[in-house]
Amino acid sequence: MRERGWDQAVFVAPAAAAGAGLLLGLSAGQMQDALAIAVTANLATRQTRAGELAMWKGCATAAAAKAGLFAALLAKEGMTGPTAAFEGHHGLWDQVTGRFEIGPLGGGDRRFAIERTNLKFFAAEYHAQAPLAMALALRAKVRGEEIEAVDVQTYWMTYSEIGSEPAKWDPKTRETADHSLPYMLAVMLQDGRITPASFEPPRYLDPGLRPLMRRIRIAENPEFTRRFPRELVSEMTVVTRSGQRLTERAEYPKGHVKNPMTDAEVETKFRDLSAHLLGRTPADAALQALWRLEDAARAGSVADAFTVTR
Repeated sequence: MRERGWDQAVFVAPAAAAGAGLLLGLSAGQMQDALAIAVTANLATRQTRAGELAMWKGCATAAAAKAGLFAALLAKEGMTGPTAAFEGHHGLWDQVTGRFEIGPLGGGDRRFAIERTNLKFFAAEYHAQAPLAMALALRAKVRGEEIEAVDVQTYWMTYSEIGSEPAKWDPKTRETADHSLPYMLAVMLQDGRITPASFEPPRYLDPGLRPLMRRIRIAENPEFTRRFPRELVSEMTVVTRSGQRLTERAEYPKGHVKNPMTDAEVETKFRDLSAHLLGRTPADAALQALWRLEDAARAGSVADAFTVTR
C-alpha cells in the first residue's frame, strides 16, 4: 500500500472502528457498516510523509483513529455504510490495495500483534534506531572534526522513508527533521544524544550541522532489503580524514522484540519525555498508573494522571 502512495490512515481508521465497535457492542451488521464508513471516508495519500513535512504528519494517525471512532458511533446509531467498500467497484481493492486476504489473528498458538510490537529506544523515527545506535558507538571512536565521510547501507524502508529526498539534507521544519536520517545522524555524532530539544528550530536550523550532513551518504542495500522485515540490517562506515575506516553493523535495534528494552529503560524514556511537561512527581504518578492499567476502575483515571494544571 505504501509503495502505491497511500498513507497508514487507510488501515488505521477501520482498525480503530473495529476496536471501538467491539467496545460499543456493535452487532455484526453494525460492525460491517462501521468498517465500510471508516475505510471509504479515509483514503489518505502518503503525501503526508513525503518531501518537506508539515505539522499534519504528527496528526494524521490520530485523525484516522478519531474518524474510526466516529464511524463506529454512526453505525451504532443506525447509519449504514457502502455495501461493498472493499471488494466493490471503485472500492478499496480497486483503488488502493489490490485484492488481499486477511490472515489469522492472534490467539491460541499465534501471538497477538501487540506482543510482536517493537519499541523505540531513541525518541526518533523507528527505522533510524539502528543507525543512531551505530552512530553513538562510532562517536566513541572518532571525533566529529576527523570525519571525512559517513556511508550508511540499509534496507529500502529506511532509505525511502528517511534517507532519500533532498529535503532530508536541509530540514526546515520539525517534522522533516524527525524524518531525516542525515540530520539525526549528524546530531548524534555531534551531541551524543537525541532529545526533544534536538527537534527544536535552534538545532535543526543550525548551519553548523550542514557540513557534516553533506558528508553523509545513505543507500539501499538489496541484500538488507531482502532480509527485511525478518531482520532490520544496517551498516555504517565512517571514513576519517587520515583514511581510517570504522564500521558498525546491526540486525535488531534496541527495543526490537528480539532485543527488547527492559522495564527500567522504558521508565527512563518515559520520564525523559514527560517530566518537563508534567513535573517529576506527576510523571512518576502517571507512570505507575500506566503500569497498573489493568487495575484501573475506569479509563478516565489514567487520563487524569496526564492532566496539567497551570
